[in-house]
Amino acid sequence: MKITLCSSAKFFDRLESIKVELEKLGFEVLMPSMMDYHDLEESSLAKIQCDLIKDHFDKIDQSDAIFVANYEKNNISGYIGGNVLLEMGKAFHKDIPIFLMNDIPKEGINYKEELVALQPIIVGEDWEKIREKLL
Repeated sequence: MKITLCSSAKFFDRLESIKVELEKLGFEVLMPSMMDYHDLEESSLAKIQCDLIKDHFDKIDQSDAIFVANYEKNNISGYIGGNVLLEMGKAFHKDIPIFLMNDIPKEGINYKEELVALQPIIVGEDWEKIREKLL
């Protein structure tokens, strides 16, 4: 079974350890492109982001589930940004289960209702829960 990892770019350094744990359970893990384009001009960054978004959507299409590593960012516990919201929407549309590390943010975002409507499953770092839900 395949799982695609999703997170804010700020958390990319934490994804490798999640990948290792999921692989121990027999999952194939697809990762976001973790290249840093932040030194480019805004217009270049926007063009690159479009390809990165499409690339990650392709990974989600191949997956049996997604796992969102939503840590604290900008003083928001369980932060889920715009790109991850898009990725969760893609998974929801394809009936692909959405697993979250932490609860949906209670404040600091104006799209909480949309996140709740996507019906993610909060599993923390209990990787076994993912396998149980998928089998």
